[in-house]
Amino acid sequence: MLTRYRFNWNDVQFSFYQTYHFLVSLIGSMISLLLFSKYLKWDDTILGIIATTSKILSSFVYCFAPTSAIFYTASLVDILSGAMLALLSVRSIFTKLMSPYELGKATSLLVLIENLTPLMYVPIYTKIYTATMDTLPGAIYLFGAAMTIPGLLIFIYLFIVHRIDSRKKAIPN
Repeated sequence: MLTRYRFNWNDVQFSFYQTYHFLVSLIGSMISLLLFSKYLKWDDTILGIIATTSKILSSFVYCFAPTSAIFYTASLVDILSGAMLALLSVRSIFTKLMSPYELGKATSLLVLIENLTPLMYVPIYTKIYTATMDTLPGAIYLFGAAMTIPGLLIFIYLFIVHRIDSRKKAIPN
């Protein structure tokens, strides 16, 4: 609805954008997982920080994009958030911190939360969009950015804790 309202896009134009956004996300996921994780061996918390930061920054571009071209550019800003890269980072961190017995329970809880989240957020996004359509149609993106900030803070906290633990283990007793 936002692109139809702001840029007068039709269904075909929106489909082209969705395809473009999917391809950019796919490339970003490959870069993040192959380059950062596999070859550079970056910690999962760093990938989570990169993914959430990319998502937050792109939300501002989406929100305030004055033209279709700038809206398309937001996908490039969002490239390192990838397709659920932050969730992949969380799952990877879980597998490293928990025993196999605990991992099954934690995975069940994560899947439950992932499936229940739309039930909570879709009505909220709809209310925000409806309330701000005439004044700031992109406010839903700012709300999305605000909802991503706690995840970013958790990744930063985990990164700091991981660094402290690594330094403690590196110091001989």
